[in-house]
Amino acid sequence: MSNGTTPNWLQKLERRLPWLAVPNIASFVVGLQFIGFVLIFSDSSWSWRLALIPELVLQGEIWRVITFLALPLSPSPFWLLFVLWFLYSIVDGIENAWGAFRTTFYVLISVLLTICFSLVFMVPITYVGDLESTLFLAAAALSPEYQILLFLVLPVKIAWLAWLTGVFVLWRFFT
Repeated sequence: MSNGTTPNWLQKLERRLPWLAVPNIASFVVGLQFIGFVLIFSDSSWSWRLALIPELVLQGEIWRVITFLALPLSPSPFWLLFVLWFLYSIVDGIENAWGAFRTTFYVLISVLLTICFSLVFMVPITYVGDLESTLFLAAAALSPEYQILLFLVLPVKIAWLAWLTGVFVLWRFFT
């Protein structure tokens, strides 16, 4: 590892594929969530039209391998603002620490693994919370001492919330 943290193969990939870097990818992630929310808020059937359903992908609805990323984390307009703000701050923090290329690479690998899991095991993806939890876990690994005000008053270190998130993700995986 040349700089102490980044594997050599990733540095080489970054030099060969600099166009892969999406600066301010947080805006794209949040923008997709907002578009999905507006669509679903206007007509609830959009949640099934956006979902990654392997059987429908195999029948030719190939766009579903992308549109599932627009599924919002919250159906409530009030909570959506907090969720999108928090998601933006997490992804932006990761990008500030890693740079645009490594953040984009991390997001793409997470998305590709989710798509592969869905298609190989024929599991529909109707909720992107687990996928976006990987972003939260990465942010917690980068800044474990960072404190979040839970319920806007209770300071909690992000590391503790990351452990809790990991437990919930594993529980959802095995149930």
